[in-house]
Amino acid sequence: MREQAEHTGRADSSLTVEADLGPALLQVATAVEEHAEDEAERDATAALAVRHTLPAIEVAAMTNRLLTRVEGLAVGVERIPVCCRGASGIGALATWERLKEQGPAPDPLGNWSYLRDLAHSAHGMVHSLREHRAAEQPQAFVGRSGMPPLAPDAP
Repeated sequence: MREQAEHTGRADSSLTVEADLGPALLQVATAVEEHAEDEAERDATAALAVRHTLPAIEVAAMTNRLLTRVEGLAVGVERIPVCCRGASGIGALATWERLKEQGPAPDPLGNWSYLRDLAHSAHGMVHSLREHRAAEQPQAFVGRSGMPPLAPDAP
């Protein structure tokens, strides 16, 4: 990061520092997004491990946590252009829309099944977001055995 300091010779002299925060803010935002994705994936994995004998209050708490996570992930996936979403992103968004519209089924395993569907949707969204982020990052040199590295834009 390039910093420039300017000192004025006035009596009320002050030090002004100018810095380009763009790359730093992008790095922080990416770290926050990755943390949110990790938390969502952790909750989704825990939800998929739940058996139908778990008390209803615990299923409700997990469902509430996953609803919050999936709602946030859906915003990110919706910002990815449709042509770049991939099958997991498109399927996860379709599942999320269906889950929002229908809610849990009224049968005895409805809440448990709803939780599992939310978890699958969260996994698909996380996969789609990570796949898109990886595609957006500039590619590094490609290493080749016994040969010099190849630049990404080389023919």
